[in-house]
Amino acid sequence: MTEQRSDIAIVGGGPVGGLAACTLARAGYAVTLFERGVSPVPNAHANDTRGYALAAGTVQFLDDLGYWAPLAERATAIRSIVVSRRGGLGRVHLNAADHGRHALGQVVPAVALEPMLDAACREAGVDVRYESTLAGVGEVTDGRRELCIHGTEGEGAWSARLILAADGIGSPTRKALGLPVNRHRYAADALVFDVQPARPHNGQAFERFTDEGPLALLPQADGRMNVVWVAPPEACERRLELNGAERLQELQARFGWTLGRLQPAGRVVRFPLERVHAPEPVAERALLLGNAAHSVHPVAGQGLNLSLRDVATLLGALRERHGQGGALRFVADPGASDTLAAYAQARRNDVNGVVAATDFLARGMLHAAGLRGHALGSGMMAVDRLRPARDRLARAAMGLGALPRHTARQLTRPDVGSKA
Repeated sequence: MTEQRSDIAIVGGGPVGGLAACTLARAGYAVTLFERGVSPVPNAHANDTRGYALAAGTVQFLDDLGYWAPLAERATAIRSIVVSRRGGLGRVHLNAADHGRHALGQVVPAVALEPMLDAACREAGVDVRYESTLAGVGEVTDGRRELCIHGTEGEGAWSARLILAADGIGSPTRKALGLPVNRHRYAADALVFDVQPARPHNGQAFERFTDEGPLALLPQADGRMNVVWVAPPEACERRLELNGAERLQELQARFGWTLGRLQPAGRVVRFPLERVHAPEPVAERALLLGNAAHSVHPVAGQGLNLSLRDVATLLGALRERHGQGGALRFVADPGASDTLAAYAQARRNDVNGVVAATDFLARGMLHAAGLRGHALGSGMMAVDRLRPARDRLARAAMGLGALPRHTARQLTRPDVGSKA
């Protein structure tokens, strides 16, 4: 079996693997992306109503890379966020204008983001292998890690200076590498679907904490709202069996009438909720990215933003200053142990903080009655009235200050020493 070589092999596509592939290829590395799905067909997902909630910091990152412009036309700005508790005191209103910004974030349709990244990979020269899955990970020899890939023509042997695992929450690559992971299955699932409100949303998003779990509504194009409704599995199962009108009647009772009557506007998808956290995302010449390294509860919409910060931090870790006071350039060996250690150290606080915060919001806000409920309500009212506290919460929601800056110019310099 003839071995094929790359500088970087990425297992798993999607937003995280796709963005890592095209940016690293632009940086000068020979990149192979193994994607289990089939080659994209135009308009194949025309009925896909999924939306990605991108924080302002993530939007800035994509803009720095030159990838925001093709998405901007189809994005919906989140101009304000209202956080509240059902059946209790407490409300926080975050407004982008109060912080001198046009938006706290943007909701981008999946049918816009994923094709853009597919095109970016082709333009950057990424070797994309569709219908390919990991068959095994081998040893490290002469500074390269071996892996076996099952593709359309059977099994093939590959080696790379660095393997990136972006193959999701169940990550076969993580398992093959033997990296430990902490897992917690929440006693809840999420129903995700679109609704059409009678009143315009005006770019307002809602996060409402209920006795079942958080309920979020995100502004979408065409006046729609995307609903993420967290509840115990048995409640989700029952609601899936209801017709659209009955389901919306229950939703209306829990959300209220701020947007007027809600009408169904698409199919309903159910997701099990699980927290996954690999405390050490690094192995010899291998690295976990995105959900393979950390999957968090959807409360506050932090999951994808956290994962894309993995990509931004990796780009930063791969750059070094050339000579005394010289310009930054990308390192020749992307899988060197000190580079991966620097990446892990740089990501630790951000990942641990988001994992802990989302877990608290998912579980700590449940059954908040009595004195505890009053304390939470009082705390929310204090945050809403105290500008410094509200500013800190807004900056956290926008993901500002957490990302190293990368420009398109910095990613198009042919300064990598060797290719494959």
